[in-house]
Amino acid sequence: MGEGHTVILDLIIEATLDFFKDKISMKSVPEISPRSHLAPSSGLLFPGRVAVFEKKLLIADSGHHRLLLVNSSTGQVEVKIGCGDSGLKDGSFKEAKFFFPQGIQFLNADVAFVADTENHAIRMIDFKKCLVSTVAGTGEIGNDRAGGSVPATKQQLNSPWGLVLNPKKKILFIAMAGSHQIWGLALEDTKLWKKSVKQGYCVALAGSGREENRNNSYPHIAAFAQPSGLALSGKNSDCILVADSESSSVRKILLDDGAVSGVVGGEKNPNNLFAFGDKDGKSTEAKLQHPIDVCWSSKLGLAFVADTFNNKIKKIDLEKNTCETVGLKSDALTLKEPGGIFSDDASGRIFIADTNNHVIKVADVNNWNLQEFPIRFSTEVDSLTKFLKTTESSVVISSNKLRLKYQILVKFHGALKAAADAPHSYLISLPDDFKVDAKKGELLIREQKNELFGTACLEVPSSHQNAQIVTVLKVVTCGDGVCKMETLKAVVNIVRQSDASQSSNENTIETVFEL
Repeated sequence: MGEGHTVILDLIIEATLDFFKDKISMKSVPEISPRSHLAPSSGLLFPGRVAVFEKKLLIADSGHHRLLLVNSSTGQVEVKIGCGDSGLKDGSFKEAKFFFPQGIQFLNADVAFVADTENHAIRMIDFKKCLVSTVAGTGEIGNDRAGGSVPATKQQLNSPWGLVLNPKKKILFIAMAGSHQIWGLALEDTKLWKKSVKQGYCVALAGSGREENRNNSYPHIAAFAQPSGLALSGKNSDCILVADSESSSVRKILLDDGAVSGVVGGEKNPNNLFAFGDKDGKSTEAKLQHPIDVCWSSKLGLAFVADTFNNKIKKIDLEKNTCETVGLKSDALTLKEPGGIFSDDASGRIFIADTNNHVIKVADVNNWNLQEFPIRFSTEVDSLTKFLKTTESSVVISSNKLRLKYQILVKFHGALKAAADAPHSYLISLPDDFKVDAKKGELLIREQKNELFGTACLEVPSSHQNAQIVTVLKVVTCGDGVCKMETLKAVVNIVRQSDASQSSNENTIETVFEL
């Protein structure tokens, strides 16, 4: 998290390399892309945070270094913010660059702030002007524990993760995970906890900078341990909840005087950062494990925490300081280290960034049914996916209802082969009124022919004119001692003509990849 130990770490690495120099192989390794094999069918990659304003859902698609503005009812992507390459660049939505963005906070319908974590910056998205600008941070990590000596755009920050506005929207609170503090960016000249802050300046507001779970009536004496998520909470919006990850606790800061106290989790000993677990209960009897985000539901009068390493969502009663696991009902995959949570009281839903499942999920607060919230791109496959090969073909059909037998072949040549023990799969995207026996399936190996094959049966309704079928294949190839996951894309255009000759009501179409 950038805690200022660079010099010591460099010395340790230098000494280690010198000590083991006779045992280290100097043979070069093939270039690898650690995340390329993880590209999921959802179009998201390690989504970190979610936030809703009116009917707009903003997603931090962290692994793709971008933000997505989505219709919260349909899941349709309306705007992509960021070109998809990591970096720090202001400009239009297509030009702008982020680096693993996390926390999100809407100012209003036209403006949102983003904690651009690995850029150590706060970015502002203007939806009217379609522009991204940097409002705090320089792109370089800093170890300043006070701030305020220079304008925010010249102020070095340290791994900002969570954001929240105070009720009057004068201060943007920042969970500065790297320096173990809570900072504030003044949107107007303001005074908070006896500290005056000029508009456009960024200062430390709570936390000494020591990594501790220390509660205190004086905010500058209190200490946090990698605070990662913030939420304005309480029945009168009188406090800020903090998901304090490394102390495995949820803390709160009173807006009236800045007093910091524990809510649930952690331990009374401020230096014990290993009091983690998975237990419902009251105050420090309750146990969490590395919670990353927290939200507040005014409708229910409860807080909810993404108990990340326990793969759970838990509800918190602030009046009783109790924590209880939410019994989610779902046929979907279990949660995998959820990193973001947001309560949309207007719709009665809680949105969850299910980070390691690469999806967004929604829980209905009336019955706690949990479902995946599919993200629909304007094209079935997101343009950020890197394809080894793409094929496109067309098939002309008659006006009658038609059954199609769809065959997929991947042929290997030379020393290249399909990895014998690895999964090889396909995923078909097609119009909702088409019928298919299996949208996703396994590609099987034909060793004698050195190829992969798969089949699916489709039914094209007579009411449908032209359509497009998109299939994404994930295959693991091995050759020259290196195995890699590759992604292939096949596009089949269905063209209907009333005078098309059709010997039967069933046709076979074939997609072939030569590798």
